[in-house]
Amino acid sequence: KFKHLADCYKPPSVVPAVLKVVDIAGLIRGASEGAGLGNAFLSHIAAVDGIFHLVRAFDDDEVVHVDDSVDPIRDLETIQSELCLKDQETMSKVLDREKERVRKEKGMARSAEPPLSEAFNSAYEKVNTLLGANTPVQTGDFTSTEVEIIKDWGIITTKPQVYIVNMSQKNYIRKGSKYLPKIADWVKSHGGGQIIPMSCEFEQNVYDLREDKAAQK
Repeated sequence: KFKHLADCYKPPSVVPAVLKVVDIAGLIRGASEGAGLGNAFLSHIAAVDGIFHLVRAFDDDEVVHVDDSVDPIRDLETIQSELCLKDQETMSKVLDREKERVRKEKGMARSAEPPLSEAFNSAYEKVNTLLGANTPVQTGDFTSTEVEIIKDWGIITTKPQVYIVNMSQKNYIRKGSKYLPKIADWVKSHGGGQIIPMSCEFEQNVYDLREDKAAQK
């Protein structure tokens, strides 16, 4: 499509947009404490600008789930909980770091209690309240000043999320699934975000037909 548009309009320069997607292994309950890939996963996800969250929404006994059953809401809750727990760990270091910064800036002794800005205290309290309620920070109501302060903290749950719902081929073609309404309700009540239904099964079957001209018709 991009090449076609460039050929049609013939702009003076052609610079395609670039989106780098990094496949990060799934997160399991207890990752914030080191389970599974644990902190390796969380450090990888902390380095990205946004999150594509692949959610399983198909039943297939041949495809084993780590929890032995298909429950996309449980999976969504697990991911959110572990990300919030990791952010709580990050926040445990934010206050001391800010105090140290202010001490150096004002030339104060290490034993002195430095004055922290009203905006910092407000942002710090709001973020901790959200995380304590297992709620992503991106759902909070912050002033522009507070946002600028929070940007420096490295909070994972401030990142935008897109939910990719992996359905069976049958449900994808008929554009319906018993899981989709539940997922939509969960996303809406947890800060919102774009939901994109897709089917790996369908995509694989289409790909397998790439050299079968008759089947493509």
